[in-house]
Amino acid sequence: MTEISKSEAIVLRKTNFSDSSLIVQLFTKEYGKMSAIIKGARSAKSKIGSKIDLLNHTEVVFYKKDSRDVQLLTQANLIHHFPNIKEDLDKIKYASSVCELLQKLIPENEPNDKIFRGVIKILTLMNKKETDSELLFAKFLVFLITETGYEISFEHCSSCGEKIESNAGAAFSYSEGIICESCNTNKELTFEFSEELFNLFKCLTTKNNIDSYKKNNVSSIIFILEKFLEYHIPDFRGIKSLKIF
Repeated sequence: MTEISKSEAIVLRKTNFSDSSLIVQLFTKEYGKMSAIIKGARSAKSKIGSKIDLLNHTEVVFYKKDSRDVQLLTQANLIHHFPNIKEDLDKIKYASSVCELLQKLIPENEPNDKIFRGVIKILTLMNKKETDSELLFAKFLVFLITETGYEISFEHCSSCGEKIESNAGAAFSYSEGIICESCNTNKELTFEFSEELFNLFKCLTTKNNIDSYKKNNVSSIIFILEKFLEYHIPDFRGIKSLKIF
């Protein structure tokens, strides 16, 4: 059975199809991640094509049929196109990385309102000219890892379960998460924390504003979380958008 459906959506990817159509991958509020075809979208007369740009926040209308993998999209209304992101190469880099993570980590057809709202929030913050997109991306990465079932504990060692009394000697295990000094035996598979790095990492899990930090510590957090995902997700080979731009 086919039904007419409507949802807010973020455009994650688009691919040319036939002479004038597009196939797009969307992360929708009501239906999760899905693919749709837009017939004639590349035609100069199309009223939809210009609204379906990468990163755009739109409201889409489509014919939904559960038995097919690609739905038919018939209408799109633009909500926000985040112009400051698209004019800044650094912001494009981290916003594209957000979309790439959604493509790789979010299952098809599984709605998640909290993650959808998190994506809108992070893109809205990145769109502000004065914000640090790398820090915002690191915060989003911690949030997404938690929401997809890989929560990282700062209170107890992920290996032995003992309470971590201080960050002295604590390290990040790519296989387990944060571990205490006693469990940090395989130095090749861990990243040792400085006090500043540990505190910044922990702060990223809260709603507190971060006023002072070192840029290299933000990069280190993104690096170790990439390694963590590579260990736990067989098909994950890092975030390509971080290396392209």
